[in-house]
Amino acid sequence: MKDLIVLAADKSMKLVVEALLARIVHLKLRSLSFDAVAHPENDPGVRLRAHSFLRGQLRNYHYALVMCDRCGSGGETLSRVKLEERIEDGLNKNGWEKRATAIVIDPELENWMWGDWPVTSEALRWTGPQNLREWVTETGHLKEAEAKPRDSKKALEDACRCVGKRWSSSIHQRIATQARFENCTDPAFLKLKSVLQSWFPIAT
Repeated sequence: MKDLIVLAADKSMKLVVEALLARIVHLKLRSLSFDAVAHPENDPGVRLRAHSFLRGQLRNYHYALVMCDRCGSGGETLSRVKLEERIEDGLNKNGWEKRATAIVIDPELENWMWGDWPVTSEALRWTGPQNLREWVTETGHLKEAEAKPRDSKKALEDACRCVGKRWSSSIHQRIATQARFENCTDPAFLKLKSVLQSWFPIAT
């Protein structure tokens, strides 16, 4: 059996998880074996059918991690925590029995992409006349006292257009590969880190 299977909502999320799991030193994890797959029905598929998708993997992996965005999942009337509880309940009732955890990012994956501004700027190949944070603020995506743009996905897409680039999943991957996340306060990311550390602790 391998240690972990990750069911992600799409290619971008899959690439981000793979990049993060390659950084076991930064996450303070032991070495682990894993596979990551993207659900063909994206966020709604993960929310509604993660349990059926993973039922056939019960004997192939010790643990399962299920990830999707709150925005676009079809469950926007529920809180992030409530969505996670419902997904986990379905997994537990279908054989995983506390070996699976759901991570719902509120509102979406791009919220994780603004935790390290220099890395985000480099990943975007930013070449504007002002630095990226100044541009994001001037264009109304960010208020002076805020740490991240309110619509993080639109801010990234607009920044790409500003430098004449098309948005692609590889930008997510580059940021996840290099960003410092020691000071990240996003609840979904903190849950992800905590769960992985409980499953795959460094031997003492």
